[in-house]
Amino acid sequence: MCEGILLRIFLAFLYLYANVAGTLWLDPPRAVVRHGDSLSVNCSTNVTNLMLDWEKPQGHSKKIDDEKVTWTVDHLTEWGTKPFCYMTHTDYRQEKIEFNIIIYKTPERVSLATVGHSGPVIEGGQYELQCDIQSVAPVEFLTVSWFKGDTLVDTKTFNDTTKTPVNQSPTLQISPSRADDGAQYKCKAELNLGPDGPQPPPSVTSDPLTITVYYGPNVSCLSHVTLKEGEIFTPNCSAVGNPPPEMTWYKNEERVDFPKQMDRTNAGEYILTVISSSTVVNHSLQIEVMYPPVSILELQNKLVDFGYDDSLECSSDARPHPQYRWKYDPMPNVRTEDGDGVSLLFIDYPTGINTGTYTCTASNELGEISRSVSVDVKDSQNRVTIETVGHTGPMIEDRKYVLRCNIQCVTPVHQVKVSWYKGNEQVKNASADDTRTSDSNTWSHNLTVSHNRNKKETQYKCKAEVMKTRGGPLIYVGESELNITVHYKPVINETKLPSVVPVFRGYPETLVCEADGYPLPTISWSYKPNTKVEEGHLTIVEATNENVGQYTCTASNSVETTVRTVKVTMKEDYLPLIAGFVALVVVIISVVFIIIYSIYYKNTKMGRYSVEGAKPNAQNGNVAQNGKDSSIPMKKLSQNSICA
Repeated sequence: MCEGILLRIFLAFLYLYANVAGTLWLDPPRAVVRHGDSLSVNCSTNVTNLMLDWEKPQGHSKKIDDEKVTWTVDHLTEWGTKPFCYMTHTDYRQEKIEFNIIIYKTPERVSLATVGHSGPVIEGGQYELQCDIQSVAPVEFLTVSWFKGDTLVDTKTFNDTTKTPVNQSPTLQISPSRADDGAQYKCKAELNLGPDGPQPPPSVTSDPLTITVYYGPNVSCLSHVTLKEGEIFTPNCSAVGNPPPEMTWYKNEERVDFPKQMDRTNAGEYILTVISSSTVVNHSLQIEVMYPPVSILELQNKLVDFGYDDSLECSSDARPHPQYRWKYDPMPNVRTEDGDGVSLLFIDYPTGINTGTYTCTASNELGEISRSVSVDVKDSQNRVTIETVGHTGPMIEDRKYVLRCNIQCVTPVHQVKVSWYKGNEQVKNASADDTRTSDSNTWSHNLTVSHNRNKKETQYKCKAEVMKTRGGPLIYVGESELNITVHYKPVINETKLPSVVPVFRGYPETLVCEADGYPLPTISWSYKPNTKVEEGHLTIVEATNENVGQYTCTASNSVETTVRTVKVTMKEDYLPLIAGFVALVVVIISVVFIIIYSIYYKNTKMGRYSVEGAKPNAQNGNVAQNGKDSSIPMKKLSQNSICA
């Protein structure tokens, strides 16, 4: 109850204070008005009997009653106006309230252009777009938005507090790419007047500015192409640009049209010239045409000097560059070396062995070609000789002889190697370093030999090789052969002609005298009568006591004479007596054997018998019992009965 009383008392005091102080308010409290539009604002108070009115730059006011007065403008055109409503008290005190009013004007025109440039733009260039906004107010509420297509790319606001219409020209920096070709840029001028302003905010958008972007030309093309001769070729090249580029091929500044059948003369550098607008781009294409070797160059028949280094050269035109191979009899002084498209065959210290045919083959993956030439070595007679020192003619067995090998070199060499052969067997390897003669290019080497009768014909061979430089290969110079005949004294075959030869009286006997010797020895006999000599054999026709004694065989050749003495002895012939005695013994033995056999046969003769009417013994079933004669009569069976 007390609380209600107190509230009424508070309200009474508040009412009294309000009547004294007074209160003004506006309806609407603020306004956003387009320039030239009408406006009507009420100013009200809660105090009566006071003077209430508007201070205004234009329009008129109308008092509705003591507590309200209305300001009306048919066309608000006064920029920056600040009208206010005031109230005058009886004591001449004034109260006032200002009316906040925003007068706006949308742009008369918004346009977009490129600053300092017209026409297409170049990719990657820097350009400035300018948005021209004419007569807009107030500028502090202006927002300029930039669009590329429908995409917002930038915005700009202003801090200018000017209330009257102004022109603005904001700019946008762009660097177009080829993707921007045909893009449309726009700028929009928008007045953001707040919640009291029109919704949506008033705006004006420029006409779209379409940009054409020139770019390129960008060339897509290989820098190197490998083809086979005969192929039809069209370069797989393209160029992208705006405006569309034109492509032209040149070689050696002359225009070339493709497709083209390629041969080896078409190889080389081609220039692709691409023109787009005012831009020119050149691209280099290296075309390599592959073809097989078609000919061998430089290789010719050659006559080289003995002992003087020489070479053969082989080359061929081919793509890819050919590989070379040589065919010749393997020789230690021949070597090959390839380089810079050429193959060289070097012959170090040419000798007779290097005479022959040399074939060079050039090949690549597409084919090959060969050429053969002949090499002759001038003055290639054998420069190796062999001789017997201090002796001529045949050699005698078991005597020592010296063979000398002489080597004639035409140019200085580091070393000479001498190889001796007896038949096919190498007997000695030696260096001739220490046997150089006064002529620095003449070398020699000795071999001491001795022979026996095992081989009367022997061939010796001396082969010489030279080492031109230390550590280098051995080069065959030549060889020489010497056929040696070995003479040896006769040796009589003692097996066939023993020192003692027994003869049997009345029988013939031949004495064989054979001798091994070279030259073939002559056989002679010293003999007694009743003999004859034929081909070195002495035959005693019928031996008697006159033939007993010594016989001499003499074998002679150019080397020596050999004598063999044979003693012939007589022996009796007991062979007939021995034969007669043996025959007598055989006869006697035969007679004794026959007699013994006859007696034995008679004592042991037995036969088979049949028993008539007899009964076998129950004990053993035999007809005869206990070895005693049976009294049972027996009948001798005939042969036929037995067989039956």
